[in-house]
Amino acid sequence: MCEFSALATGLLVVLWTSVCVESVSSPSGFLRIPGDGKKVLRIPLKRISREISEDVLEGDVGADPSAQEDNLRGKPGQGYYVEMALGTPPQLLNILVDTGSSNFAVGAAPHPFLNKYFDRSSSSTYMDSQKSVYVPYTQGNWKGSLGTDEVSLPSGPNVTVRANIASITSSSNFFINGSNWEGILGLAYSEIARPDSTVEPFFDSMVKEGNIPDIFSMQLCGTIDQGNTTDISVGGTMIVGGIDADLYEGPIMYSSLRREWYYEVIITKMEVDEEDLGMDCKEYNFDKTIVDSGTTNLRVPKKVFRKVKEMLDAKTDIDIPPEFWTGEDLMCWKIGSTPWEHFPPMGIYLQGTSNSEEFKLLISPQQYMRAVSDGLGRTEDCYKFAITSSDTGTVIGAVVMEGFYVVFDRANKTVGFAKSTCGVRDTTQSSGVAGPFPHSNTTDCAYTVPQEDTTVLMMVAYVMAGICGMCMLLLVVMLGQWQVRRWRRSLDDCADDTSLLKSNTSY
Repeated sequence: MCEFSALATGLLVVLWTSVCVESVSSPSGFLRIPGDGKKVLRIPLKRISREISEDVLEGDVGADPSAQEDNLRGKPGQGYYVEMALGTPPQLLNILVDTGSSNFAVGAAPHPFLNKYFDRSSSSTYMDSQKSVYVPYTQGNWKGSLGTDEVSLPSGPNVTVRANIASITSSSNFFINGSNWEGILGLAYSEIARPDSTVEPFFDSMVKEGNIPDIFSMQLCGTIDQGNTTDISVGGTMIVGGIDADLYEGPIMYSSLRREWYYEVIITKMEVDEEDLGMDCKEYNFDKTIVDSGTTNLRVPKKVFRKVKEMLDAKTDIDIPPEFWTGEDLMCWKIGSTPWEHFPPMGIYLQGTSNSEEFKLLISPQQYMRAVSDGLGRTEDCYKFAITSSDTGTVIGAVVMEGFYVVFDRANKTVGFAKSTCGVRDTTQSSGVAGPFPHSNTTDCAYTVPQEDTTVLMMVAYVMAGICGMCMLLLVVMLGQWQVRRWRRSLDDCADDTSLLKSNTSY
């Protein structure tokens, strides 16, 4: 990246000579141009002739975004991790980056799948919070204790913050054998933190203590090793505190967050080969749609999955076994000969920054077909279907994110998508964004949890109470009448007995 002075000079030349350039839009109408890590220059994007709005000092974060490039590693289907430093002296651990959770948790005890773990007793700055934490997942769980310590990102901003750390002391089906990561960095909001929302997430601490802009972005590049090796790896970049213009091309399209807990957005439409699935758009968001780097696949509700699978199968013009679409079998081809052109693209439309617009994410076949090892020393290119059914809403997972540069602009409550500059395995079909397009009302597509009508319930309760009261009153009346009749009958019996006695005594 250029130094700030050179950048400013270049910009002044551009403005002075009125050269037209293609700009990248943001919801606020400004593009952040990273300089030497200390300043952010904001340039209006609607009209190039407008004046520079402001030159804001964001604080000495000490990290040029370009210095953070290529700081993510991982393996297909096992997530992306970044190196982090914990404690004093620093202990370096590989931590899974997860936008679908909020706890920063690390292995803190020996485990057969961990190469190393956080040794709290060896850190002079560790403080125990005297609070336990338990986090269950659809499959697996972990539990441990909360504490705080000094934490930093060696490949990120030059700041160290005291952050909450969950030390995992026991787990079930959480750590992955061979994944090479020893913990998880939850980057979502505090509302979903465990055990409660008072546990401040790591990124919130970075923003508050480190004076970091409330924004981060990710370029997940998928499989980067296409050589004839057994160990396929994935790579990417996480930029903390800004946007790196080298990691995307074309416009960034932003979608407003529906709620600040997960990164929840609204899907307005889905397509296969430009043909609408034809479903009620609420079905796509049942019961929510989130952007989650910690989930591998694109997960969709069951009804949507059946429709997507049916249309993909119908529009793929080569024979594919049914077991591939259900995720039971792999498809393999000779290295370098995968017939991408025979598989159709998909489209996911998201709400824009207003409820009257939407934009399209073009999903290429190489995203919904995830590269995996064939287990035979890499003799073929093998793939697994990377769309699965879900009981908990739609999850835009890593396989979709791998086609885009994704911006989590928390300050403006939006998530942005742009075409990634990552290399692609197929140049005939690639991911991209298009739009914005008009929409009648995108909020109609949001799933709303049915609320109980307490007014109706109260009316029913009152009616039932009234009926019960009337029944009780009727019962009391009937009981009273029965008692009166019984009393009268007893008087008549006494009269008869007296008459009989008198009659007998007269003889």
